Amino acid sequence: MKQTKLLKRKRINKILSEIFNYSLTIVEAPMGFGKTTAVKNFLSNLKTPYLWIAFLNSTASSTFFWEKFSNEIMKVDESSAKKLKKLGFPIDAPQVEKIIYILNNINYKEKTVLVIDDYHLSKELKLYKFIEQIILNDIDNFYIVLITRDTTNINFSELFSKGKCYVISQQQLKFNEDELKKYCLMMYSNISDSALNKIIEYTDGWISLTYMMLLALKNGIPVGMNSTVDELVESTLFNPYDNQVKNFLLKLSVMDDFTAKQASFVTEEEKAAVILKKLNKKNSFVFYDEQTHKYKIHNVLLDFLRTKQNFKEEELHNLYRKLGKWYLKEKEFITAYDYFNRAGDTEFILSQFNNPENISNDLTEFKGSFEMFENTSEELLVKYPIAYLQHIFNSILKGNDEIIENSLRKLDRLQKLYENMENIDLNYKNRIIAETLIIKKFTKFNHLELMKTYSNKALELLNGKKSYIMLRQNEVTFGSPHLLYIYFRDEGTFKEILKLAKNRMIIHSKVSNGCGTGSEFLLEAEYAMETGNFPAAELNSLKAIYKAKTKSQVSIIICAYFNLTRLYILQGKIKEGIENLNSLNKYIETADSHIYNTTLDLCKGYIYACLKQKDKIPYWLQTGDMSTANFFYQGMAFNYIVYGKAVMLSGNYINLEMLSESFVEHFSVFSNQLGFIHNGIFKAVARYNIYSIEEGLSSLKKVILSAQADGIIMPFIESASYIMDMLNIIQNNDSNNEFVKKIIIYGNQYNESLNRNKFDKITLSPREIEVLALVAEGLKREEVASHLTMSQETVRTHLRNIYQKLGVSGKISAIKIARISGLI
Repeated sequence: MKQTKLLKRKRINKILSEIFNYSLTIVEAPMGFGKTTAVKNFLSNLKTPYLWIAFLNSTASSTFFWEKFSNEIMKVDESSAKKLKKLGFPIDAPQVEKIIYILNNINYKEKTVLVIDDYHLSKELKLYKFIEQIILNDIDNFYIVLITRDTTNINFSELFSKGKCYVISQQQLKFNEDELKKYCLMMYSNISDSALNKIIEYTDGWISLTYMMLLALKNGIPVGMNSTVDELVESTLFNPYDNQVKNFLLKLSVMDDFTAKQASFVTEEEKAAVILKKLNKKNSFVFYDEQTHKYKIHNVLLDFLRTKQNFKEEELHNLYRKLGKWYLKEKEFITAYDYFNRAGDTEFILSQFNNPENISNDLTEFKGSFEMFENTSEELLVKYPIAYLQHIFNSILKGNDEIIENSLRKLDRLQKLYENMENIDLNYKNRIIAETLIIKKFTKFNHLELMKTYSNKALELLNGKKSYIMLRQNEVTFGSPHLLYIYFRDEGTFKEILKLAKNRMIIHSKVSNGCGTGSEFLLEAEYAMETGNFPAAELNSLKAIYKAKTKSQVSIIICAYFNLTRLYILQGKIKEGIENLNSLNKYIETADSHIYNTTLDLCKGYIYACLKQKDKIPYWLQTGDMSTANFFYQGMAFNYIVYGKAVMLSGNYINLEMLSESFVEHFSVFSNQLGFIHNGIFKAVARYNIYSIEEGLSSLKKVILSAQADGIIMPFIESASYIMDMLNIIQNNDSNNEFVKKIIIYGNQYNESLNRNKFDKITLSPREIEVLALVAEGLKREEVASHLTMSQETVRTHLRNIYQKLGVSGKISAIKIARISGLI
């Protein structure tokens, strides 16, 4: 089929050259129309850098894509690729922002194309959403090409309407009548006019079918006698080989791509390398990728081979088992366990996971893992309790109420079985019961009394040993920027909860090799902050930071810096507070965790709402699009506090009143008392501004009474500018109320701090405004450079400065904030 390149190259290259005028190109045609070959030849001949990801089957997940994507980016920028790999596939707005920021900061010196082949095999809509975000951000010199058999799951209409998307169809790729004639005569000069006309009629420009018909014709099979493509594949591509090669091809078809060594190992064919070289030379449907050094069978032949597989179940399982062993040796664990699962080697997988040295937060999440555990007998699961407990733990953290209740029943059952076991090593027995109790704590999330009972018993059973399942790197604040907030459930119990939380965290740190280190100081700092003991708030925040750093407890450090920043605003050290926030941002960059990115967004949103800088609040928190955020336990609703503060700052009091009613449901899930206090303030502010001061006073008095039971003053101080008139009236009517007097004193101090540190509006230079305005019109970097008579590198520098000034990751956010601020 090499002649096809010569016949079509000029026309196809002209069509493909259009991809550099669009951020996204979709190449759509059925199997066998030469999509992949056309794109690969065009990019290779152009000598432009390109990255290639091929979806191999419909089971490929976003995890598979991210592994491949990170590895491809490694060819352009190794440091950025490592950050991307650590972050994982983006599942929320903060993570997307971080990844866009990383991609934006890669210097693509040449036009770089990311090709995603066989995109139709991806069934995950979130992948296209991510691709769409890249396209909308219009990263300079970075283009994406999707090769697909259909566009059913691609909603490209918006991108198309904005001039960012280009579609190359089957009609453009297929051979026209004149090209087909030339190709047929080139391949088979003695072809009759009748046969030639039939081929043109039957194939409608489908080159793979044309090729097979010509092969059949050469072997004496008249055109039209074969009723299906499969029959043609069998007669022209499969039957000519002897049984050894046929069997080899059938075994190869369990893989999507493979090296010669891998093929030999899996098929147990000693001559694999020799046979593959011959196949590659003689059969255009078995090809070798010079870039990846792997062989691949063309989908036309691969689909046929998979329908012809007649392996006995044990033979097929043995092939999958071999693949599992291969990937285990290559340390590609998730892929390895996927194949072992296909092989039915459940017990082998459980034995691996039961080894404490193999415990990892994501290892039990291979494709089909949940179904494997759910379909495995209790007898076998109990035999490998550490593996079973890891599965239950992951289910609890990511599950809903129904899953959590079901998990608790499993834990109860497992605990009773081990308690009643005889003829078992006592230390091992105690270990399993202890691990069960540790996980049980998470089914009673934020009920400290119940959690304490489990913790104390587990600590006793472990007898000084560390938990296998509770790892130091586990998330201890679950994405909340305020640890004490999580556990404070009932009015009048704030101080008691502090003591219980400290006790619980100290125990947790002991059994988990340091997870939560520094939390005892953090809890003291947060309590002191909320109740107005500001020297203690600062001292304990600093202690928490220093101690947490000894065990790399990033979530504790985030919460402590957040506490300090809130304090520094009150003290008038706003610049120092913002520097803390910026330092925190840089610190989190090294951790590259999507949970930490979300937590940092909550910190930024809260702080900038207090500072009345609405344009610096993360956009998803301004709009309340919580579907884009990733939280454990629904985020404990702290995100709704930030959203409420953003709406209050915007002055949309009707919306604030409606939200204050709906927020009650969110804060009620875990009975977050601090959430109720903030929400009471939102309601009072809304009613004061919509109706009358009396309506506002009525609501404010209720929430003050509730907060007074625990001495909580900080939520009122941070909202002082909205409620000071009402506070003064309350004080005048009750001059002996020391609680309200304290709020007023510190509220005035807070307002003075804000007034002394008036922030200049975000400003861009005239040139930066020109650049951003042109970008907002849809111009690319080279077009902006041409329009303003400057180099592309100068445009890049301007854009980098714009993003830094606006505190954003890319073009979309920059344009939104610039428009909100009236800059463009």
